[in-house]
Amino acid sequence: MNRTAPISRWPRRFGDALRDNRPAIAVVQWAFVGLYLVLLIVPALVPADDASGGVLHSLGRFAEALFWGVWWPGVILSVMLIGQFWCGLLCPDGTLTEFASRHGKGGKIPGWLRWPALPLAAFAVITVFEYALQAHDTPRGTLLAVGTMSALALACGVFVGRGKRVWCRYACPVGGVFSLLARCAVLHFRVDRSAWDAAPRPIPKPVDCPALLDVRRLRSNEKCNMCARCSGHRNAVALAWRAPGEEIAALREDEARPWEAAGIVFVLIGLLYGALYWQHSPWHHALLASGLPAVPAAVAAVLLPALVLGGGTALLLAAASGGRRLTATRLAYALIPLGGFGLFLGAVEHALHILHDEGFVVAPLLPWLRAAVLLPATLWSARAGCVILRDGTAARTGFIAGSAVLALAWQFAPHSFAA
Repeated sequence: MNRTAPISRWPRRFGDALRDNRPAIAVVQWAFVGLYLVLLIVPALVPADDASGGVLHSLGRFAEALFWGVWWPGVILSVMLIGQFWCGLLCPDGTLTEFASRHGKGGKIPGWLRWPALPLAAFAVITVFEYALQAHDTPRGTLLAVGTMSALALACGVFVGRGKRVWCRYACPVGGVFSLLARCAVLHFRVDRSAWDAAPRPIPKPVDCPALLDVRRLRSNEKCNMCARCSGHRNAVALAWRAPGEEIAALREDEARPWEAAGIVFVLIGLLYGALYWQHSPWHHALLASGLPAVPAAVAAVLLPALVLGGGTALLLAAASGGRRLTATRLAYALIPLGGFGLFLGAVEHALHILHDEGFVVAPLLPWLRAAVLLPATLWSARAGCVILRDGTAARTGFIAGSAVLALAWQFAPHSFAA
């Protein structure tokens, strides 16, 4: 008996179950919308309670813990490991924009909204100003940062598209990062082109893909929201396992985009490092105290380390690739595991800050936590880079060494925990 068969069949069955239980999923989706709106709006309206009540001394503190300490790191990790199921099944913004699109004006998608770099560029701008203004530290700041995105998603659904998630496909800033991270996932919807073309008549109706994907030619997790509506279509589409990072290693020349590589280097790695960690460094505080206006100084304090670390990473890729532009671009994708786990680590450390502010001693855990996260991430990126480089011991050694140096930057990143 083949004991691995049930394991290999499980994803297909799970995908089919999601497809067949849309009404139950809709109930869960709207329950998430209700919980999300309560936790987003109510804390911003209710005055903070006295801080003597413990960890949950106010609803605002609870909302911060849930949004930034549980939801954000949990979603990042899930997207990297299993794909964008959060986006397709649970995300309140996705539910709202699709609902609005089914009852909205059904307008055409403007050309500027189709600019492929828009989500990642928007994420970079939002990150800079969110951390410059410390918007995620208060209930009203969370309402401004997160609520604005929900309002834009709702407006996009009202005016653009007909029953689709145009916002999720073309404009969601967080989706710009998730599109990168999902390339690492071990689950994907695999399309058997021969089975698709050989499907018996009558041909079933086209898949109602909310992300507007051409399912027949689907090769990547990049924009797939994992909603499972296409599962089993023409007996050719199925949720399936794949090796970690398989999509990164198999990138074709036309799929390796220089602008996306720049986003990996300067946003996923450089900017998020500056926003999540550098604010605790003495140089950051020195720049804030330099006499410059507060907001420009805070923006500069985030952008400076982003440019330095991003520039150093770009030099690493150029050296490892021997100056070959396409190879350097493909190698940038190999750094997604390391950059993604760096983002995850920063999100987890924000949760530790919440515990630290409530009197818990977390400083002794920090080095071990960082090492436990960064070691597998470094090995993952190094392996992906070696697969891309194939031949050339010196190039592979250089890439592995550079990945290790990047990991050390996260391992010894500044923090504000007292021992």
